[in-house]
Amino acid sequence: MGSLVEEIEGDREYDFEDVIFVAVGKNVEKSKTTLDWAVDNFPGKKICVLHVHRPTNVLALNGKLARGKLKQHAVEAFQKLERQRLQERLDEYLLILDHSGVQADALWIEMDSVEKGILEIIARHNIRWLVMGAAADKYYSKKLVELKSKKATFVCQNAAVSCHIWFACKGRLIYTRVGRQDGSSREIATPSPPMDSPLITEQAVMLSESVLRERSPEPQEDANVVRGNLRPISLRSVHPNLPSNGVVDTYGSIMLQMDEEEHQGQASNETDQQLEVSTIDDHNLKQEVFAETMKRWKEENDAIEAACKAKALESLCVKEMSRRKEMEELLEREKQEVQKMKDQHDEFIKDLQMVKDQKTILESQIVESQCVVEGLEEKMFSAVELLISFKKKRDDLRIEHENAIRVLKNLRKLVNGGDSSFPGSQILEFSFIEINNATRDFDPSWKIGEGKYGSVYKGLLRHMNVAIKMLPSYGSQSLLEFENEVEILSRIRHPNLVTIIGTCPESRSLVFEYLRNGSLEERLACKNKSPPLPWQTRIRIASEICSALIFLHSNKPCIPHGNLKPSKVLLDSNFVSKLIDSGIYRLIPQGKSTDTSALSSVYMDPVYLENGEVTRESDVYSFGMILLRLLTGRSALGILNDVKCSIETENFNMVLDRTAGNWPLEEAQLLAHLAIRCCDTQPLDRPDFVSEIWSVLGPMRDSCVNSASCLEAKELRCAPSHFVCPIFQEVMKDPIIAADGFTYEADAIRGWLDSGHDRSPMTNLKLEHCNLVPNYALLQAIQEWQQQY
Repeated sequence: MGSLVEEIEGDREYDFEDVIFVAVGKNVEKSKTTLDWAVDNFPGKKICVLHVHRPTNVLALNGKLARGKLKQHAVEAFQKLERQRLQERLDEYLLILDHSGVQADALWIEMDSVEKGILEIIARHNIRWLVMGAAADKYYSKKLVELKSKKATFVCQNAAVSCHIWFACKGRLIYTRVGRQDGSSREIATPSPPMDSPLITEQAVMLSESVLRERSPEPQEDANVVRGNLRPISLRSVHPNLPSNGVVDTYGSIMLQMDEEEHQGQASNETDQQLEVSTIDDHNLKQEVFAETMKRWKEENDAIEAACKAKALESLCVKEMSRRKEMEELLEREKQEVQKMKDQHDEFIKDLQMVKDQKTILESQIVESQCVVEGLEEKMFSAVELLISFKKKRDDLRIEHENAIRVLKNLRKLVNGGDSSFPGSQILEFSFIEINNATRDFDPSWKIGEGKYGSVYKGLLRHMNVAIKMLPSYGSQSLLEFENEVEILSRIRHPNLVTIIGTCPESRSLVFEYLRNGSLEERLACKNKSPPLPWQTRIRIASEICSALIFLHSNKPCIPHGNLKPSKVLLDSNFVSKLIDSGIYRLIPQGKSTDTSALSSVYMDPVYLENGEVTRESDVYSFGMILLRLLTGRSALGILNDVKCSIETENFNMVLDRTAGNWPLEEAQLLAHLAIRCCDTQPLDRPDFVSEIWSVLGPMRDSCVNSASCLEAKELRCAPSHFVCPIFQEVMKDPIIAADGFTYEADAIRGWLDSGHDRSPMTNLKLEHCNLVPNYALLQAIQEWQQQY
């Protein structure tokens, strides 16, 4: 059952086509977001607040209320109170709209079902535009795209098709149901309740139309007058089959059964005086009942509030008791912890006392130890000083011993009748201290090379620039065997072999002459932006390598190089090539070499990699690889296959190194075929150095030497610096080593000493003695250089 508020003034008609209806609930704060959304999205439109009021159920009054009229009076008083609260709530909504500057009205209905009440209002007034909530705020999320409220779903499905409804939640539009109208302009009939309903309906229709800025509250005069400009109208329809004493109140849910007060046997002759007295008593009793009812409701509310407080206090008491118990347990644990800490404290005090006692003992021991340490330090310092003096004496004696042995060897050779016009090779022996000082304690920045046969350092030994090769220390070769092998290698002299100046048996090292132009590998790679080698120089270098290998192979016994590659070919200041490490594998025990890098194995004979045996054919294979590098300038990896493919496809000129100049194509192809034969996998199919390789390289070398460019280069060649006498500044003819370690021309140094000088002409330091030793190794190198040029 319900009552609908509607306009009663007959002079104007309510136009719902231009009004936006917003459905709101009891909670103003929760409905405010929907109201704000409507204000923001429909500026300039009139907004009507729509509310469905659900009446509160009232229990049947009993007790002192003996009359039906008094019961009805109490119910009406309660209804009046609820409507007053409803009006206050609607005033709040209208106040919000007034502050937003929107013209507003309010429309409400009383009904048990909110959704059915909304449908009732839509149907009665043919509402076209409606805004209502899609879900409660707690269900809101950014992903919400459907209706969560059962009321919203019911209204969306059952509302008139002409009503356009926006469903919003928390200020955001969630869903829109678009209204439709038929082509005709007929109105949609407002549904009305059926006439055969068993209930007598009473619909009190009221209209609340007010703009808050124009309204002012007026005092309430009686129970039938509502605040503002609200006027009630009662429309009553009575079912003919119901008795007159059955009434359905305005809420549709309160059914008060009235007691029958009139008795059938009452005398019909009551006087008017008794009726007047009864009316006065009825009025007084009505006031007493109302006061009693209000008092009773207040007492019930107080009792309920007291019960709630008692229950809350009881719960608080239980919590307090539980908390007190927890605090007692915590206090007990704290007491145990404190007792435990007291026990630990007592133990720590005992330990501290023991430590203090031990500290006293240790301090006395430390004092004694310090005295002992001071005595030992004094003894150690004296021992170190004594050791230093002994080492100095040992080094002096060792130098004297070496000098004596050297002089003794020279004297023995002279006594044995050696031919002075053709002196034998003389190799110098150096001490480890000299080697260590020459390399600045083997400074890594002075290291110029490293391979499977040891590391090479640049050094300054007896005022000469030398290259010192430190052989690996593994192996069991004795010192005597090492000295014999070095003696054999030192006797091998050739213009294209690096000269061995001396040795240090103590550190297993060899001292070579130092060549400043680096290795062939560095020149082919144009290291440090060096200019590329011309093709004439490359052919000459190939012929010089071939000449040195022929010389090594012709010795008895044969001495294969064993480790031939571009990094083992050094160049002097005139780009004359010299092989280093010739036969040095003889100084390394067999099977001890560990160099297995891919770049090094490219130059090695595959047969040698299988069985480890060094032969002449091994040097032929390595020479072929070097010859391919000189022709192409490319990396050794894959160079053999590249040259073979270029020859087969007749594109050989594409692999030639054009930075070397304009190669003669025929000679270059001849050298390429020769190099491919040298790299044959079968050792017996490789060419011989003397009969085949030299027969090709010899004529080519002569033609290059006789060319104009080579003649000019020959004229510009100068003697190596260690061939020149520091005093005469000429190539020495009879080099002699003085006490300062420098080599001089014999006539020059003798004239220097005979003139009364006792200091070195190079260092200006006093000479220890005036003994002179011939430098046969340097003399032989000078003679070979003069024979070549």
